[in-house]
Amino acid sequence: MSNILSLIVSVSYILLVLGCSALIARHQGNRSEFSRKFVHIMVGNWVFITPWFTSLWAVALVPAAFVIINALSIRFAFFTSMAREHEDYETVYYALSMLLLSSAAFALGWRELSFIGLLTMAYGDGFAALVGKRWGKHHPFSFAPDKTLEGSITVAASAFIVTLACVMVFPELRAQYEPWLTMGVIPALVAVLAAFVELTAGHGCDNLSLPISTGIGASLLLRYSSVGLYVYLLLALSILLIAYGRKAITEDGIVAAILTAATLYTFANVWIGISLLLFFVAGSVVSAISNDAKRAGERRQISGSARNWKQVICNSLPASAAMWIAQFSTEKNVALLICFCVFAAACADTFSSEIGMLGGGRVLSLTTLRPTPHGTSGGVSLLGLAAGLLGSALLAVPSIVQFGFKGFVFVCLLGMCGTLIDSILGSSIQQRFKDRKGQLMDVPAYARQQVSAGIAHIGNSAVNLLSLCAVCILAYAASGVIIP
Repeated sequence: MSNILSLIVSVSYILLVLGCSALIARHQGNRSEFSRKFVHIMVGNWVFITPWFTSLWAVALVPAAFVIINALSIRFAFFTSMAREHEDYETVYYALSMLLLSSAAFALGWRELSFIGLLTMAYGDGFAALVGKRWGKHHPFSFAPDKTLEGSITVAASAFIVTLACVMVFPELRAQYEPWLTMGVIPALVAVLAAFVELTAGHGCDNLSLPISTGIGASLLLRYSSVGLYVYLLLALSILLIAYGRKAITEDGIVAAILTAATLYTFANVWIGISLLLFFVAGSVVSAISNDAKRAGERRQISGSARNWKQVICNSLPASAAMWIAQFSTEKNVALLICFCVFAAACADTFSSEIGMLGGGRVLSLTTLRPTPHGTSGGVSLLGLAAGLLGSALLAVPSIVQFGFKGFVFVCLLGMCGTLIDSILGSSIQQRFKDRKGQLMDVPAYARQQVSAGIAHIGNSAVNLLSLCAVCILAYAASGVIIP
């Protein structure tokens, strides 16, 4: 009965908010930015109803329904008070964040995950837009010229207050650490994270990146704080800032990398954390090596060497997902083995691609066994395969501590399997275009060029993700060889 009552209250509340926003919009000219922000701020308060739910399906039902409704509204304009002249998917991302965070918070029993994430999005992002528009005069951020200092301060202040309030209300969050840490340092770190995430997000993605990043970041700090964690994060941040100075990673890539590092260190162990940093450093080093042959091959690929959030996520999500799933099972050692294999495969693929393009030897497509130009996805060479084996072996070294020499061999072999799978997918399903000589390449030769081979919208990042997911499946299926 409590689930049914909670659903009725949830739907009634959200419909009431939408009704009020419609009245506000009509009063102010039918399409009002204020009415949008009214909905943005007030709908976030739905999180206060979530403690009444007793079943996961009930918690997920309301936001899941509004994901669908908001998607349809973009097409059919159900809620004009929430619409903009040039509509994007902000409202869909908002509802999706509610779905993901409320469901995860219920399943894990981490109440702060949804409260901090969703309320920071509602109040921080909502009020930041109003403050920035009304009083924002300073634009000091070169990577976010449309964002104001005043708006960023608003986001940070909101995140700090929300985090502090959760610590004060939820006794389990302040039970194991000193008050200066839980009520001072951690809220301040969450505030900095929230402000930076809001600055780096674009095209409405802050409704997804801001709540998920702050919710996960705050939860990990509040539940797993240790000297080791802070030292590790400081080391990771230092490496990322050096890489950023050399244009090897973007601002949003830094956010994704820090959250990945925190997740893997807390849920796995220090050796998995070292594997992540080793992969990033080694990958950045080999990417920086260049010659005429490599520069010619790179012209056939997606331009830009800096890793963005998509590339970071596609190379680390399978490992992070394995550790999240391990929280609900007793097979943590299997998850650790999978993580080692994932990073070995990612490093093997990076070494194979970056070093392989340095040579002038023959390049073959794995699917057709025919020669293909340097730099074309799916092509392999002897130098590239040797480099892939080196990269896989390098990232298999940390696994020795956990699984011994037998584990090293296992991880090294799975890493090589990963780069071969990546090559097969790259030459079969990745979208490619023909140049003026009729040869395939990853980038279009001219604007609006049609895909000549592969599947449209399946790019290199998607292929990386799919190949690493395949490595996860193979590692899990064969884990009995290492873990009885």
